[in-house]
Amino acid sequence: MGAIAALIVAIGIVALIFGGYKTWQAKKLAGAPLAPTGDIVTKGDSVAGEKGAISAEGDVSCPKVLISPVTKTECIYYELKVEGSWKDGDSRKSKTYVEEKVAAGFTLDDGSGPVPVDASQGGDFDCMEKTFSETKKEGLFADLKSAVGKGEPMMFGEYPFENPAMSKADTFECTEKLVKVPSRLYVCGKHAEGVVTSPGWTGLIMSTKSRDELLGSTQDTAKKTLMGGGIGIGVGIVLGIISKLIA
Repeated sequence: MGAIAALIVAIGIVALIFGGYKTWQAKKLAGAPLAPTGDIVTKGDSVAGEKGAISAEGDVSCPKVLISPVTKTECIYYELKVEGSWKDGDSRKSKTYVEEKVAAGFTLDDGSGPVPVDASQGGDFDCMEKTFSETKKEGLFADLKSAVGKGEPMMFGEYPFENPAMSKADTFECTEKLVKVPSRLYVCGKHAEGVVTSPGWTGLIMSTKSRDELLGSTQDTAKKTLMGGGIGIGVGIVLGIISKLIA
């Protein structure tokens, strides 16, 4: 029973942390004024909030869409990651060999004029989906073939990956995530010279929901997870006390 109690408490703590993050995110959404897209370009900081916080929603225009490297899907943003691992004694170690975040240039327009959006630094995109995930083990004689010029890249979908010479890794996992080309978006970030961009380490928020829908769902999630986390910790503590008494 003690182990179960500890597990419930741990889950409750995780829920509290997630609920705290969602509470912070809701405050971020509420604190970023929703401005007409044209005003963000022409009026700049005068329509932004504290530290340049700004949000906008409108129809998406992307003159040159991206083609994702693995699944060849049209998108406005993608993330590619290849991680290698190898056995080291009784454990396994890992290293990231490829990590890319690529964004197309696109604008939002609510009818008042287009505003450019810079999503190149990534962020919290609820419209992003995982389109590929695969793990492969490199062949036994791969290094020897590469040494004599007969090496072949490891194919993940349409993406060729070449393990660097003398690499210790023999198992590789490739993942691709992307945002397909939507008709309309809401973004929350920072105003910078007529562009909506990432406000730093906190990242750009991007969603196919409207501002009101996203704010409402975020507040609801924060409330439920904080309540659930608190209840879980309480139940875990009670079970822990009971298990001690029984012991």
